[in-house]
Amino acid sequence: MSTDLRHKKILNLLEENGLVSIRELTRVLYVSEATVRRDLSKLEKDGALKRTFGGAKPILDTNKQVPLFIRETLDSKAKSEICRNAAELIKEGSTVFIDGSSTAQYLVKYIAPMKDVVVVTYSIKTAELMCKNHIKTYCAGGLLIENSLVCAGPKAVEFARSINTDICFISCKGVSSDGKFTDTSEEETAIRRAFMENSRTRVMLMTGNKIGTSYMHTLCEANEVDYMFSNGEIPEGFFKKMRSSN
Repeated sequence: MSTDLRHKKILNLLEENGLVSIRELTRVLYVSEATVRRDLSKLEKDGALKRTFGGAKPILDTNKQVPLFIRETLDSKAKSEICRNAAELIKEGSTVFIDGSSTAQYLVKYIAPMKDVVVVTYSIKTAELMCKNHIKTYCAGGLLIENSLVCAGPKAVEFARSINTDICFISCKGVSSDGKFTDTSEEETAIRRAFMENSRTRVMLMTGNKIGTSYMHTLCEANEVDYMFSNGEIPEGFFKKMRSSN
């Protein structure tokens, strides 16, 4: 197994379980403890995890989130499928907001063939991808957050509140069983919230490993979202709480 594939498996296990041990990783990856320790040291150096005694845990500090270039590689197949289904809601000629999540980036290839779609984002990486596909794009300014390659802060929020969109696509780190969407980033939570306020339709994109988890900052409740797309099992009765069902 290649080093890149081992790193991806380690981070996926960390996302699913919240904690991994060296013993568990040697069993799953079929490698020695020495190899696992080298992998964990490299991932910690890259800012992808925090080493613990006998294993590793996720980065929970808002200012030390897992770098975007690593998050982009996790659950890529699931994220692409989620966005393929969600993109069916976009109509030609729409103004679309896309947040700075690694999941929402997968919308780009499905928007590219559409006519007259205008995209608004605060993500430098998403804006770059849109430009490469010749899609008209507006990008919020503000303080650049290095690990996430997004612009945030008061200037970005002010920009968000001046823009009206037909549909917005958002994601976050977790959703509780009672329908509360949460995240570790105070800055991104604020700008997502600002864009949601002026969007006709709100769409949540979320991989299944985030369901049943909760973090410090509340983005919104289920009744503030119109649609949710996920590859995981949605809690029973969750959709009845959504805005589109009321």
